[in-house]
Amino acid sequence: MAMIPNEVIAAAQAAWHKWKVPASVSLAQWIVESGWGAHMPAGSNNPFGIKAIAGHPTVDALTHEFVHGRYVPITAHFAKFDDLEGAFDAHAKLLATHAAYHYAMQTTNAEEFAHRLAVHYATDPRYGDKLVASMRKYGLEKYDA
Repeated sequence: MAMIPNEVIAAAQAAWHKWKVPASVSLAQWIVESGWGAHMPAGSNNPFGIKAIAGHPTVDALTHEFVHGRYVPITAHFAKFDDLEGAFDAHAKLLATHAAYHYAMQTTNAEEFAHRLAVHYATDPRYGDKLVASMRKYGLEKYDA
C-alpha cells in the first residue's frame, strides 16, 4: 500500500480542525486529483485542481474535463500556493464557505460528504464513487479522529 507523506496528513488534519471538512475526504481528493501528489500543475502546490481567481498567483496547465459528456483536453488557469498546507486550507475553506457545498457540510458522515461534494465539485460523474473507493481502500477514516 502506498504511503501518504506526513506533511500531507498534517495539512489535511489542520484543515479538518479549522474548517470541519473531513480529513479522509481531503486525502481521498489528494489521491484522486493529484495521483498521490505526482500530477499537480508544475510549481503550483495545488493537488486539488483549484482554478485561479483574478489577482492571485496562477499557473497554466493542460488538463482534461468532462464537457457535454465528453472527456476533452483544455488549458486551464490553476491557483498557485506557497505550500501544501496553504492548498489544503484554501480547499477546505472553499468547501466550508461556498454555497455550492453547503449540503455537503451538513453531514458528519465522511462517505456521504464525499458523494454530496461530488455533485458540484467535479465534472466526472463517478467522482464521488472514486473518492469513497479511495477512502475505503486506504483506510482514510482513521485520519478523521
